[in-house]
Amino acid sequence: PPWARTGPEDDEVAGKYTYARPFPDVLPLSGDARCRCGAIADPSIKVEEHSCVLYDHAEAHEVKIQVRRCPACPAKSRMMAGPDLGELGLFNLNNHTVLSHALLNKYDTLLSTGETTYHGFCTAIAREYESYDSALPFMGPDRFRTCWFSFMNIQPCTDGFKCKICGPEPEVVVVDGATISYPKRKRTSGLRPPTHI
Repeated sequence: PPWARTGPEDDEVAGKYTYARPFPDVLPLSGDARCRCGAIADPSIKVEEHSCVLYDHAEAHEVKIQVRRCPACPAKSRMMAGPDLGELGLFNLNNHTVLSHALLNKYDTLLSTGETTYHGFCTAIAREYESYDSALPFMGPDRFRTCWFSFMNIQPCTDGFKCKICGPEPEVVVVDGATISYPKRKRTSGLRPPTHI
């Protein structure tokens, strides 16, 4: 989002921030379509339209998405190469679930300004959806967590940090504060922070 950018060089890496409304009823297949296995779509394969759910910051609704069968995956897997949709301000998780950057950035904003849990965020968004008479309900916290981490995984994370002694990739980095901790259900007696010796 614009508030998290440090300057014009961020636009070169991440691209211009897009807030496009209204969204199209059919999310178009672009030349950079790829399957989650990494294979790029073969333009000679027929384009198909499938239903998907588009989640925005105030409502969710069903739209169509254009996809092509993956040329690398076995036919019985029914894997599809879908569009990136970043130019529309959208994140395509799996050709069935699409989230707006505005929704994901809303969570980023709340997470960076306070301790917002996935459950708390999903409850608040579900209430907003209800207030705005959304055609479809908001997803649950586990599904949103998967979407958010998938989105964060593809974000370019670059900065000018370089230790004068260790170089750009020091073996150990110590930071002050934590935004995300280990989920309670993942805590075990063997789980230790990276600073534990």
